[in-house]
Amino acid sequence: MPAPSLHFHDGTLVLKGWNEPSRPPGFTADSRTGEWRAMALDYRRLKTVLHKQGVSFHDQAPAYHDLNLLLKLDYELYPHQREGLDAWTETGNLGSVVLPTGSGKSLVALRAMALIKTHTLIVLPTLDLMHQWYSRVTDAFEIEVGILGGGYHEIRPVTVTTYDSAYRHMDRYGNRFGFLIFDEIHHLPAPSYAQIPELSLAPFRLGLTATYKRQDARHLALTRLIGPVVYEKRISDLKGEHLSDYEVNRLVIPLTPEEEKEYADCHSTYKQYVSEKGVRFYGNRWSDFIRESAFNPEARQALLARKRMRQILFGAGKKMEVLESIIKLHMNDRIIIFTQDNDLVYRISTSFLIPAITHQTDTKERKAFLDAFRSGVFRMLVTSKVLNEGVDIPAANIAVILGGSANPVEHIQRLGRILRKKSGKRAVLYEIIAGGTQETNISYRRRSSDAYR
Repeated sequence: MPAPSLHFHDGTLVLKGWNEPSRPPGFTADSRTGEWRAMALDYRRLKTVLHKQGVSFHDQAPAYHDLNLLLKLDYELYPHQREGLDAWTETGNLGSVVLPTGSGKSLVALRAMALIKTHTLIVLPTLDLMHQWYSRVTDAFEIEVGILGGGYHEIRPVTVTTYDSAYRHMDRYGNRFGFLIFDEIHHLPAPSYAQIPELSLAPFRLGLTATYKRQDARHLALTRLIGPVVYEKRISDLKGEHLSDYEVNRLVIPLTPEEEKEYADCHSTYKQYVSEKGVRFYGNRWSDFIRESAFNPEARQALLARKRMRQILFGAGKKMEVLESIIKLHMNDRIIIFTQDNDLVYRISTSFLIPAITHQTDTKERKAFLDAFRSGVFRMLVTSKVLNEGVDIPAANIAVILGGSANPVEHIQRLGRILRKKSGKRAVLYEIIAGGTQETNISYRRRSSDAYR
């Protein structure tokens, strides 16, 4: 009797020719076709199970093979990079390495590729990062690297892609790669993106990030999707030696009497409504509140009051005065100014003649601004959230936060923008908050990371 055969089909595994009366371990009967089917994610585990039970089968599922990947760039890993790579290999070449921004996570990935030597897909959250990785991998191995995304559809043994493009195409290409690398892996647990590793049979998986945990706790799913956290270092662990030394200055400013009165009025309107209705910032009640604001005048008034409160806090007049002083103090440095909303970005851009980058900035203009900042033509940039991650600007050494969320992850990312090591560099982060307001509590909550202590 011929042995059964294992195949890849649209992001799943299909076992054909199974003639035993019992169900093959790990597979489920597909009522549509009568075949035995399993998730591609389980490929490595199912192979082990079948072999342990003495089941002989023809493995026709993978379409990848060994590659002669040789690093052309000769570099020594720092101890934290070597320890991260060793921990990953000791865990069966599965799992996440958590290292601060600027500490060389990509070098760990390149060494892992040279070690595994198989077809590799590198998944990135943004087009900017995809292009950075394309150049990095091309230079490191001197090979033709494929691109999937940003108008390209070139699949090669080593390919870079975005989360969006991988999600759209993984059912087709899930058997083409034996090694998956996910940069900024905290994006992966989103419901759609989680299908990327589920539809792939890659037996080797590496996640990289500086901010592993999510507020919605979906990071817990990453153990199933790519493996556990195998190694972690914090900013405070590498400060000074492998990251630029830095200091954090928290500046508390008062509201003007006019701002204080308007803020109090808006706060009263908002607080009264959400208290009566039991609204919380997270969960279904918040979603209900947003929907109700479309037709309920009281809900609409409360939502507008909240918006105005935030505008007063983030764009307070004294903040603009302090910002001007910081700019004058650091005229010869490279400054990134972070805000919470685009209106304030453009207000600062106009007031101080600083290039602005938001989600509305087109790709070519954004690249031109970043290139000019790196080269020193521009010494300042102002942005909302789009530069929190996914951009390499080692020259930046001053960050000014005028407003943000209470999420510590966001602020670790912002601090990370100025920590890339450079000779003689000392980084400074200024956090400017309005005293006696909600911003005091927001600041306290986001500073819960040890990076701010």
